[in-house]
Amino acid sequence: MGFDMAKLLCGYGLVAPAQLKQFAQAVCDVLGRGDGNSAVYLLCETAAVETQYATYRDLTPNGAGRGVCQCDEIAFKDVQQRTRQADVDAVKAAFDFDLKKVQWDDLNLSPLLAFVFARLHYKLKPEAIPQTLRGRAEYWKKYYNTALGKGSVEEYIARVKPWQVYF
Repeated sequence: MGFDMAKLLCGYGLVAPAQLKQFAQAVCDVLGRGDGNSAVYLLCETAAVETQYATYRDLTPNGAGRGVCQCDEIAFKDVQQRTRQADVDAVKAAFDFDLKKVQWDDLNLSPLLAFVFARLHYKLKPEAIPQTLRGRAEYWKKYYNTALGKGSVEEYIARVKPWQVYF
């Protein structure tokens, strides 16, 4: 798979797709990897589905989401309000992000921060992250894209497959 390096360079401050997995692993080392490393896969897959693994920016005016995982403003505020203090403290200690002071637009500037918010968003959900691609696709549809979103389980799987080599 060939890449347009200029496109990658403007893709959320990254210079290579492999960096996303490194950020996902770092975030999950702090906030939990899930059974079988499922949280790392889910973060990488979410970035693949939402931004073609950070190679696509939302072109709608003011953008519907922010960062490599296209976090919407409602989810962003929910994470800020409901994240457990222990996780707030862990993120501060590991990455020096004060989750209560971060602004929604900041997610566009830091793939690491975007993954922190995506992981915390998923962490607020009651079900464990599935270990299969189909299971994670269904989980994403239920908890991230929701019934109101345009995405489908089949679309998730199709969008993830070209990027799996990186995670």
